Amino acid sequence: MGKQKSGIRWLVGLVAALAIVNLFQAALTELDPDEAYYRMYSLQLDWGYFDHPPAVALLIRAGTLLLSGELGVRLAFVLLQPFSFYFIWLLAGKPTEKWEALTFAGLLAAVPMLEVYGFIATPDGPLLFFSALFLWLYHRFLEEGGGRYTVMLGVCMAALLYSKYHGVLLIFFVLLSNLSLLRKPSFYVASFLGFLLFLPHLYWQYENGFPSFLYHLQGRDDIYKLKYTTTYLLNQVVIFNPFFFPMLIWVLWKRRPEGLLERAYRFLLYGFWAFFFYTSFKGHVEPQWTAILSFPIVLILFRESRQNPGFARWVRIFSLATIVLLLALRLELAFNWTGLNSDFHRRQWVYELQERANKHPILFHNTYRDVSKYSFYAGEKAYAFSDIEYRPNQFDIWDWEKDLHNQTVLLAAQNSWKCGQCEKVELTRKSFKLQLLDSLQIAEKTQCFLPDSLARQWRTGQQVRFPLRFYNPYAHDIDFRKGTLPIMAKGLFLKDGVPQSYPALTFRGGVPALPAGDTTDFEVLFSVPDTLAGTYHFGIGLSWDGLPPDLKSRLVEVEVR
Repeated sequence: MGKQKSGIRWLVGLVAALAIVNLFQAALTELDPDEAYYRMYSLQLDWGYFDHPPAVALLIRAGTLLLSGELGVRLAFVLLQPFSFYFIWLLAGKPTEKWEALTFAGLLAAVPMLEVYGFIATPDGPLLFFSALFLWLYHRFLEEGGGRYTVMLGVCMAALLYSKYHGVLLIFFVLLSNLSLLRKPSFYVASFLGFLLFLPHLYWQYENGFPSFLYHLQGRDDIYKLKYTTTYLLNQVVIFNPFFFPMLIWVLWKRRPEGLLERAYRFLLYGFWAFFFYTSFKGHVEPQWTAILSFPIVLILFRESRQNPGFARWVRIFSLATIVLLLALRLELAFNWTGLNSDFHRRQWVYELQERANKHPILFHNTYRDVSKYSFYAGEKAYAFSDIEYRPNQFDIWDWEKDLHNQTVLLAAQNSWKCGQCEKVELTRKSFKLQLLDSLQIAEKTQCFLPDSLARQWRTGQQVRFPLRFYNPYAHDIDFRKGTLPIMAKGLFLKDGVPQSYPALTFRGGVPALPAGDTTDFEVLFSVPDTLAGTYHFGIGLSWDGLPPDLKSRLVEVEVR
């Protein structure tokens, strides 16, 4: 009994110490731009966002209601982790003997993924918590069944999906490890309950044209590069601890799983690794996409440690070495003693840009990260827009840009802006092309409608003429001629999703103005560029003079000869 009490004290003490370290880290470390982006979510709570479901926004809102600054943004995520560890402790068999407790705590503290997501505010925080809860509930569901665990399992399924879409892989691979679940009516009840609870998010997706699903399933595909696969494989070794990874492979090779729960852990490992190995042939795989595997890895290594004292001894040695290394890295993140150039140490440019803006609102070009970091550290609302050469994001869904119509605005653009009057400025670890714009005309949500009768075969140099309809959804008129940077309409030619050419459109009867909330018809013409040959997707875009356009119409397939 004395050894058990001693073990519990050690375990509670170590987890508490890690939580305290996480609190200080959360308070002292500058926000990463992605964290600042998710903090923008929390300013306008909704059932969904472009990149992720809403759990991250809700947690940040909860924290910022209690505290300000970086700690407010991260507070809920710091508090979630000890509860995650509690459910993993239950799954590990409630280790209470001193050396077992030390081994277990060492494993948790020495997995880099768990260190990182113990303090930063991203969707992976709630995903890890609900993954731990789901695995424990699945265990209780197998052991006891009953209505209580059926309902709780269904609620947890929904919570997983509200945290991050990767939660569906967790559910799928656990089901795949135990297909007998398909013979249990209670499993269908739990699944249906989870689906019902997730319906508000699905409805949000429907209302907004399924932006998240389209982006994650189609919008991230790139031309294959070998480095996508090699980087993915190397990242898996690093994020789950290079010391532990060979030990894990040895256990997976040497030991057979005992029981349905351990079988589920194996299916999760093999399933996630295989799925994202396949994904690496379509583009870059972010290391954190397999973060869920942290808990199965800890549980597999801990089980082996219980059966093999020599193995356990090496786990404790490697844990201690890793914790010392990670502590040094965490101190560097907080205080930047070595001058490390990371995204956690780049806010000085915000104050320099704010001074240049001289109280004018700032419109950022092709970045959701810079605008979010600026908004947090400058303490004022900032705006963003994207063109065809950049990925869509949440700012494309919000209608914040309407506040800038007919206003004087400082445009902070990327190097793709071919400007004549702008100033290229070098700020601390950041550069922009800047220009103060008068009477800015806002047309971000304008829609264009190509005619069904549009010809689909063109010759280079050909003058193409067709009717074009514009719809202005705003409560303000849009004058294409007005402002420092007038609006231009352009044709867009894309091949394999990559922009190739933007010929300017000429309007018959003069440059248009679009009445508020109305649809207007025009006749336009343009010359097919001599540089094109082959099959393309063609659409219509709008841009401010000198900037790449943003797609405003559907795409149609055309052939240029």
